[in-house]
Amino acid sequence: MSLKWFSVIFVLLMSGCASLEKTLDVSKPEASVASVSIERLSMESITLLVEVEVENRNAFKLNAAGFDLDLMLNNSVLTSIAQPDTSLSIPAKGRSSVKLPVTLTFDQVLASIDGLDKKTEVDYGVKGNVIINLPVLGDFKMPVDYFDVLPVPKPPEVAFENLSVDSVGFTGVKLSVDLDIMNPNVFDVRLEDVNYQLKAQGKTIGQGNISSMDFPQGKKKSLSIPLSLSVGDMGTSLYRVLAGSGPIEVDVIMEANVDTDLEGWKSTPLKFETQQVLNR
Repeated sequence: MSLKWFSVIFVLLMSGCASLEKTLDVSKPEASVASVSIERLSMESITLLVEVEVENRNAFKLNAAGFDLDLMLNNSVLTSIAQPDTSLSIPAKGRSSVKLPVTLTFDQVLASIDGLDKKTEVDYGVKGNVIINLPVLGDFKMPVDYFDVLPVPKPPEVAFENLSVDSVGFTGVKLSVDLDIMNPNVFDVRLEDVNYQLKAQGKTIGQGNISSMDFPQGKKKSLSIPLSLSVGDMGTSLYRVLAGSGPIEVDVIMEANVDTDLEGWKSTPLKFETQQVLNR
């Protein structure tokens, strides 16, 4: 090999080493799951916003090439949060974040995890990789993870306790209905716009409304509903039945909206209906 060609090859090798040295000067970015927030929550489903943040310590901007994350409940992978194409750009000496939504129905969760219907909370995690495109090196995977606890919302439990005739007079009848309402959740709930109704022989014999009732987490309250029914409202035939000594079937209906101060909560309707025999 001539000295000329040897010099050319030597210069090329040295240039390659210089390029490699510059490549090695590229600082690898750092990624993390900054937060997981509840965007929407109801008795039927939950929508989470997974915020992924990337920090770039280089003097030039970087672009994310994709996200490949798994959502886990009780250490079991339930669904993937995959986004192979993303427009996330991380400025030089800066950071950027993106929020990835994922929606789960509780029917889907119940089908995947045994015993979840008996739980009020469940452990969850987000685990996977954030992919960043680095100059010369190409796509670079950065592992991320995040673990926390999610509430499993349950409807308040309404139980019938008692239905009784308190008094019978010439002008009407006074009844009382007793209900027990239990909040099984690990958060406080409110019953808004509580409507109740009693029916006998297909006719409404009493109804009313309670604007709001508060139920602390894990607590039970008793609700006593007094009803005063006039003969004019009931009609003489129904009055005779209620004033008599024989048993009568009465339908008790209660409807309300379940609300809470949890972030993202969607007001959920609640209905309780039972038929009871009124004995005098």
